[in-house]
Order: sequence, then structure tokens, then C-alpha cells
Amino acid sequence: MLATDFPVDVIIYREGARAFLEGRPVYSEPMHAADVALPFIYPPFGALVLSPLAMASGLSDDAAGNVMIGLSSALLFACLWFVLRALTNDKLGRRTLLAATSVVWAAGVCMEPMRLNAMFAQINVVIMALVVFDLVPRKRWLPQGTLIGIAAAIKITPVAMLLFFLLRKDFRAIVVAGVSGLAATVVAALLRWDATVEFFGVTLFSMGTSSEFGVDTTYQSNSSLKGMVMRFYPSAESLEAHSLGSNLIWFALVLATVGLGAWLMAALIRRRMLIDAALVNAVVMLLISPVSWSHHWVWLALILPVAAWRCATVLRWPPLLTGVVTLWTALVLTRPPKWWFGDSIAVHELALWQKFLVSDFVWLGIALMGAWALALRGVPAEPRLREGIDAGAEPPQEGGRGDAEDGKDPRRSQGSASPATS
Repeated sequence: MLATDFPVDVIIYREGARAFLEGRPVYSEPMHAADVALPFIYPPFGALVLSPLAMASGLSDDAAGNVMIGLSSALLFACLWFVLRALTNDKLGRRTLLAATSVVWAAGVCMEPMRLNAMFAQINVVIMALVVFDLVPRKRWLPQGTLIGIAAAIKITPVAMLLFFLLRKDFRAIVVAGVSGLAATVVAALLRWDATVEFFGVTLFSMGTSSEFGVDTTYQSNSSLKGMVMRFYPSAESLEAHSLGSNLIWFALVLATVGLGAWLMAALIRRRMLIDAALVNAVVMLLISPVSWSHHWVWLALILPVAAWRCATVLRWPPLLTGVVTLWTALVLTRPPKWWFGDSIAVHELALWQKFLVSDFVWLGIALMGAWALALRGVPAEPRLREGIDAGAEPPQEGGRGDAEDGKDPRRSQGSASPATS
């Protein structure tokens, strides 16, 4: 987890950031990492954020990759700390929490998405951390929603995490996220208006095509609903001939996933299980994105420990979830089914059961959502209080460091005030 021999993505990041700073084309020409040519597909603000890696002339590509890996490792630990602290209502004590976080972190960095993230020196954990820090209970210094807005300005997909705020009727956080994301985009636009127009006018609308990602989006690593649908076609020619039909099927699955995910999240929120609801939102985001490479699923390093905790403690979830979590944790820690048949395989030529297995993380996400839904029967919903769930307030069950430390009146244990800063 702590080193990489060929950090291809961080090389592309550096090349894209240099092109942005030097006034060269950012999106119309591919970036090069040795003999690999890949497009830079992040918004202009993403290029700006990555500029320090490009400006450090004395920093080799390998060293830059190791910087990204080290940062990702530290941020994963911080995410796990906040998530586990919220899950346990801060009752473990610092030493026990530190030990628990260390054990879970050690397992997390071994998971296949984290290993691939490190191999490519990807930015996924940084994006995840911005979202997590915006959602978990903690002391806040910026308006809640700010960090998700910034994350979305770096990479578009975190916009989907606003569903969490929408279901809590926390419209203020949605507005804050929109303003912060827009402000970040404007900063980048002031430096490179041409690149901003090109990205939001052309590149963004062609996302999901092989030409824009530089890799065939039917590639087995694409663990999204769209990738799954595309691979089920018997040939590339058949897929191309029925592209409208495949897109309609994908769109229908997206609507169903968002609808069912929103229902599940709302049910979890009514049970004051905000961490769970946020992680379900992350699963929905990964499923509906046109492209969710295996290394985008770094969220599993948070999702699986939370599911395991719910199995063992509060929820007493059914044996189904225990089996799902155990099986998939073992697979994610080792070699997921998508790689059982080799790398860069002819996915259209696979047998139906093989195509099913290749979409492993899609089925994992669906299975986890289904298990969460089954578990709702054993947890009573709390009344919808205007001050609390409806108003977007932090619930007492997952209240971080405690009401007093967060500046709340500890006597108001059933309806703490809405956080103002992040």
C-alpha cells in the first residue's frame, strides 16, 4: 500500500495540471505516461487542485505517487476513526477506538479497491474523505455541504451524495454545497476559461464512452450498472447496434436504484442511523455512475466494517447479511471474481454465469442494500420530529464527541441543534 512502481494516474494528473497551468489543451489531447496515452477527465478545478504535484519540479513521478498513497492511507485512517466513533457513540475511549481503527485500517488497505487505488496512485480516497468529513458528526468550522461541493468541483460524481441532505430536508447544506462547488469552479475558470467551457460544454456530456475514458467501458473493472448492462450483450457489434436499448435499460436501472436507495436511506434516517444512510448513498452513487472502476470502490473499506458492526451489535441482522459480509470481505481482501478469468478479457464472449461474476461489486452493492432493507424490520423507526431528522439535525445516537463538546446543550438529548459549520 505504501509504494508504487508505475503510478500511471498520478502521472496523468501531473500532465493534465501542467497543461492547465501552461495554457495548453487539457481535454482535446491525451496525456502520456510512458507509452500509455489517457485523457484527463477531471474538471478544471481538479487540475488546479493537482497543480502542486505538477509544480514540484524536483519531485519524481514515483515520489509523487507515493505522496498520493501516503495521503490516501492517512485519510482512510481518519475516515475510519470518525465513522467508528460515530457508530459506537464515542463510548469506546480513545485507546480502544485507536486500536479498533488501526485493525480495521490494516484490513482496509489490503482490500482490492485500495490496492488498485495505490497501484495507480489514484485520488479516490481524497474525494471520499472530503465527503465523509462533511457528513460525520464532528466539530465543524465551515458550513456543512462545503466539502462535498469542493469534492464535486474536483470530480463530478460526489454530487450524488446530496441525496443524503435532500432526504433530511437539509436544504441549507445543499445550497452551501452548490455555492462552494460553483465558487471553486469559478476560480478555475478565471485561470482557464477555455478549458472550463470545453469541459462543461463538451467533455462532460460524452462521459461514459470509451473515447473519453481511454479504456473500453465494457472492461471488467467497470463495476457499475452501465458496465454490467453493456457486458451482457453477445458482442461489441451487437452493443453498438442496440446502443439506444442498452442506454434505456441502464436509465431504467438508475431510476430504480435511486428510488429504492432513497427509500432505504429515508428509513435509516428515521431510525437515526445516519452513517448507514450515507454509506447507502455512496453505494447508489457508485452503481449509477457510468463508470465505476474497481478502484473507485474504496468506499468498501468503510462500508464492510460498518455492515459487520451492525451484524454483531445493535441490529442483530439476519444470517443473510452475516454471510454476505463474510463472503465478500474475503473476496475483496483477496481476488474478486472479476479477475478470475484473466485481465482484459473478451467480456462479450464469456458465458452468462461468468458475466454475472464479473459484475461482482454491482451485486455486492445490491446485496448490501437488500440486507440493510431486511434489517429494518428489527429496528423501530422514531417519530419524525421537526427538530431532528426533518430539520437536518445531528441525532444523539451518532453524535460524535458528545453534545457538550460540539457546543450543544446536553439536556437536549432527543433533538440536538443543526450543525452550522464543517
